[in-house]
Amino acid sequence: MKIGIDLDDVLAISLPHYLQAFNRRFGLTVDLADGAWRIFDRFPQIPRREAHDFFSKLIEDGFFLSRPLMPGAREAVESLAEEGHRLFIVTGRAARDEAATRSWLEQVGLLRHFGAVVHNRIEPVHRYKSGAAFELQLDLFIEDELAVATAVAETAIPVLLFDHPWNQGILPENVQRVRSWADVLGRIGEMNGKEGKRQAGDNPARADHPRLA
Repeated sequence: MKIGIDLDDVLAISLPHYLQAFNRRFGLTVDLADGAWRIFDRFPQIPRREAHDFFSKLIEDGFFLSRPLMPGAREAVESLAEEGHRLFIVTGRAARDEAATRSWLEQVGLLRHFGAVVHNRIEPVHRYKSGAAFELQLDLFIEDELAVATAVAETAIPVLLFDHPWNQGILPENVQRVRSWADVLGRIGEMNGKEGKRQAGDNPARADHPRLA
C-alpha cells in the first residue's frame, strides 16, 4: 500500500504544546476541544503582526525540533516499512519549515522510511492535502484534522483519523477513527486481509477522479 501520513499530532505531539504557548502569550484559556493551528482566525482582536511574531518566535526557538513522538509511532512506522508499504509524509507545515521537519525526522530515526516529505506551498491545508493525496495515488491517508480527512475522503481515498478533542464530529463513510498506532496497524491489517496488498494506483474508485490542484 501507498500510505500518506500527517506529521503533527499523528507522528509528533504538537497542538497541545502550541495551544499552551498561545494561551500563555495572549492570556487566554482556549481548551483542546477548540484548538486549531489557525486559531488566530477565531481571535480577530489579536493584531496580525502579533500573531505572526508569536508563531515565528515559536519556530525560531525550535518548536518543531523539540516535539515528542506519539506513543508507538516509531515502532509502527518501522513495522509498516518492513512489511513493504510505501510511506509518505504529507504535512500542513509551510515549505519554509522543511529543513526543520527533515531534521526532526532524522533525529527520531524515521526519515529513511519515507519516500517523500511533502510540504504545503500556498493553498488552504484541506485542499492542498487532498490534492497531494490524489497526486501521490495513495491507498490510505492518516490524519488528525477533520476538515482534511473529509476533503481527502472525497477523492475516494480511505482515511484513518487519530481521535483528538479538536476533531470531533460526523465522519464520512470512508473515514474511521483510531485511538493509537496499535489501532492503526490493526486497521491496516484488516484492509490487507480484505483486499490484499494493492499495487499503487489500482483503486478503481479513483480512476476517473479529476485532478486536484
